[in-house]
Amino acid sequence: MSIYDLMNIGNKAMMNAQLGISVTGNNMANADVTGYARNTVNYETSMYITRNNLQVGTGADAKGLIRHYNYFVEQQYLASKGQEQFWNAKAETLYSVESLFKQDDQNDYGLSTALNKYFTSWNALTQDADSSAYRMELAEYSNTLATMLRTVDTSLAQEYKATEKAIDVAVNDANTLIKDIAELNRSILEQPDSMALRDERDRKVRSLGELLPVKSMHQEDGSFSIITEGGQTLVDGLKSFELVLSPQSVSQRLVEGSAYSGGINIDGVAANELKIEMVTGGAVGTATFRVSTDGGKTWLTDEDGEERTFTTGDTDSPMKIEGLTISFDAGAGDLSVGDTFDAVPKSALFWKKTTSHMENITPLGGYGNESGRLSGGRIGGLFAARDSSIKAYRETMDAMAKELIWQTNFQHSQGAGLSHYTGTTSTNSVTSTSVALAQSSLPFAKNITNGSFTFQLYTKSGSPILPAPDEISIDPKTESLDQIKTKIDAVNGLKAEIKNGKLEISAEDPASSFEFAGDSSGFLAAMGLNTYFCGSGINDIDVDPRVKADKNRINAAVVDGLGLVSSGDNTNATAIFKIQDKNVTLDTIHTNTPATFASHLSSLTARVGADMDGASRNKLYNTTVAKDLETRQQSEAGVNMDEELANLSKYQNSFQAASKLIITANEMFDTILSLKS
Repeated sequence: MSIYDLMNIGNKAMMNAQLGISVTGNNMANADVTGYARNTVNYETSMYITRNNLQVGTGADAKGLIRHYNYFVEQQYLASKGQEQFWNAKAETLYSVESLFKQDDQNDYGLSTALNKYFTSWNALTQDADSSAYRMELAEYSNTLATMLRTVDTSLAQEYKATEKAIDVAVNDANTLIKDIAELNRSILEQPDSMALRDERDRKVRSLGELLPVKSMHQEDGSFSIITEGGQTLVDGLKSFELVLSPQSVSQRLVEGSAYSGGINIDGVAANELKIEMVTGGAVGTATFRVSTDGGKTWLTDEDGEERTFTTGDTDSPMKIEGLTISFDAGAGDLSVGDTFDAVPKSALFWKKTTSHMENITPLGGYGNESGRLSGGRIGGLFAARDSSIKAYRETMDAMAKELIWQTNFQHSQGAGLSHYTGTTSTNSVTSTSVALAQSSLPFAKNITNGSFTFQLYTKSGSPILPAPDEISIDPKTESLDQIKTKIDAVNGLKAEIKNGKLEISAEDPASSFEFAGDSSGFLAAMGLNTYFCGSGINDIDVDPRVKADKNRINAAVVDGLGLVSSGDNTNATAIFKIQDKNVTLDTIHTNTPATFASHLSSLTARVGADMDGASRNKLYNTTVAKDLETRQQSEAGVNMDEELANLSKYQNSFQAASKLIITANEMFDTILSLKS
């Protein structure tokens, strides 16, 4: 080996040590930088040379930098972090919702207390049905209950909107990250040795993994492909795909040979997607269908567990299902068995593969366990909080308020107050007065049954006019409001008019009066005549303005067989109080178990608490798992200052040793030169 070879070995050793010191210093400088992966130099032995039949080493070469990062652990971390963010988003959202249902027993405040005092005030009225004090107390507690119900609904609506806004922001963030990762792929292909670009890409993938459940796949050229756990590709090398937040939509799949050329129309917003499948064919108005809220796994059933079927209707006679108004296009041909319509009555998340290929990836049941749907991430958690929690709670509360309105009003309409009517107007109205009542726009149209109602007329002095008028019969499937108005108008001593879809009834003689003397059909309650509450649900429930203005209009009594309303009669007040113990079934998919109002409210409150507790526990568990995986990753990718200081000392010693080798070689060279002289 020549002196030149020795100097070359020393020079390379110095350069290698200098590179090692530089890389070690960079590790130390970035020790606290989030997402930085430590680097080490990859040294390889240089090619040997042959001298005097002997192989002699020529030092070592730096072949590149090694980035210490465990991608197997990272995949596990992404999955766990996605679940942590799913539950964290749900817990954050439910935190403020839970307070709406909490019962403050110490201060005797809350929905449960308001509901209880509403019924107990009816019970108090039975003690003295003519008492103005008890009537005032009942009106006040009723107003408190109605106000609290409206407040809860308003608060839930605000939480719903806030969650939708958060979803919108998160989706925009995800789309930005998806594009950024594709651009980083491009930059890495152009600068394959850049460790900083790889660090940045991994940081972006982590951020995306917090929003969506994703997996990263390494390509041979150094780029990444990113797919969701549902199988949708978000990044494919240099190509990126988009997520689209779309308003409610309807798609259809008609069987081969179907003659139907129309669609379906959805009005309203609901927590669940609906799959509508025709079970019998025919024209709109005769064909029937079934409905699923879990993608076709199960179908809606009645109280007996039998599968429910619905008859198709057009825009003039739509169906009301799960809070939605659904109608088919009339005159668009016959429907066939198996024709299917998928309705998404809410904003939903779609994966946009192409402009013509949009795939719905919104969680169905709230937890994202369905194939091809979101199964985690902050976005999935926000959707779960919105649909399986906030919207479901609101729908249940609305169903309970509707049932409370109906049960109270139906019974109240059977009774009479302390003063008689000279005239009254319904609080509810119909859009078309010629449409059959069962198909009308009345909020409680489906509650009207075949039956009848009667009047009792009174003289100027208040004496009953006997015999009482004949019963007004009701057939809601065939008779319209126009026809009922005509029947009432034919009653001697009464006149009826329809103004703006509302029914007005008055005594022909201004000096005389009348009273309602019973209704087996539910027509009065559905129209809002002789009722206690007004409104059609939780967002507009209120005490009837007639009751607010005149507490004598609280119907504690009934018209007896002689046409009299006896002083102190508490018959109807007692019947309304007993509603407290009546088992009722709420018109919602979220519960089909008959129970009392207090039990329904208690069950919902327990569910809210359980949802919050479950979200918190799952968040804690996944946070613990994610931290453990992060620790495992940092054991490989993180910077250990003790280790780096040891490396720094090692490279410093290597540098000094290499410099001595060069000095020695140089002295040898000087010695040789001196011999020549």
